[in-house]
Amino acid sequence: MKKILLAILSFSALALSSCSTYHEAAKADNNTQSISKRTDDYAKIIAIPAVLDELLNDKMTPSIGPKDAKKAVVVFYDYGCDKCTQTYEKMSKLIKEEPDVRFIFKAYPSLKADDDAANYASLVANEAYLQGGPELFSEYNKIIYTEREANGKLTNEDIDNAIKQLNIKANKPELKKQAAEEELKTKKVAKLIGFQGPHSYIVLPTDLAKMGSQKLEDNVSQICVIAFNEPSDAEDYHKSVDWSIDKIKTELKGIK
Repeated sequence: MKKILLAILSFSALALSSCSTYHEAAKADNNTQSISKRTDDYAKIIAIPAVLDELLNDKMTPSIGPKDAKKAVVVFYDYGCDKCTQTYEKMSKLIKEEPDVRFIFKAYPSLKADDDAANYASLVANEAYLQGGPELFSEYNKIIYTEREANGKLTNEDIDNAIKQLNIKANKPELKKQAAEEELKTKKVAKLIGFQGPHSYIVLPTDLAKMGSQKLEDNVSQICVIAFNEPSDAEDYHKSVDWSIDKIKTELKGIK
């Protein structure tokens, strides 16, 4: 984490620049409000060794797929998002279609009324993954997203029920306190990159994590960022999600 903090201090100006680029590009594309970037500010920040290590190698971060996969998709998600259930269903289908790819899930709760609950759900998701691997993490996701969709919001009670149902060992008072008082580490990293919320994906070859700073700079074009601002219109949202999934598929095919 100290390495990430140093990276934040060193590249904060660049991160702010990429936030501006993200906002302007999203407004310019009224059909899908989507961006796919390669050799831009996002990729340059991701190519910082400490950031890349945090994205690919953090042991607390849930992932699905082979640990030694040659390709990875980093997914930034939000349990508090009212449309993320639809995205999760389509992402689950993609995971089944791409068994040789490692999908890494980074929580990025947005600033909504149930932000604390989304933080809490994310911390419990980490516990589920550490205790039961991808299988328990997937089961937990199914319960949480089902409750979110059925009730229109996520509550701490919903999360506690999931903990009980799946027999997850968790220090609930401590995790709730942490959820209310601390910003998630994964959210800090996402903000450093320049993302303004979830619905953001990074597609890249995993061997980049073995490269030094200079070699990473030479290979920054191998990092693909796919992101979109959440449209208010449901039809546009579906189009944006479908576009993102198709773009991820295309980028994965290009990685040898």
